[in-house]
Amino acid sequence: MQPGKRFHPLLMAGFVFLILASISRWVRPHTTGGRDWSDAITGLLYGLAIACMLLGIVKTSRKSAEPPKQV
Repeated sequence: MQPGKRFHPLLMAGFVFLILASISRWVRPHTTGGRDWSDAITGLLYGLAIACMLLGIVKTSRKSAEPPKQV
């Protein structure tokens, strides 16, 4: 990543989901059985974070591999 380049919006969304998932674990501790809604929501947020970050990385690498457009 070159200095001054911005992250892909999907990568930023992944960071937001990661922060939300981390906060959800801190705000409401989970049960040991893992069968409540807060565990499901936390798992969903972590899954969305991973998916968005991976897609953002792929899209960023494809964008940087393209030759610059000439006008």
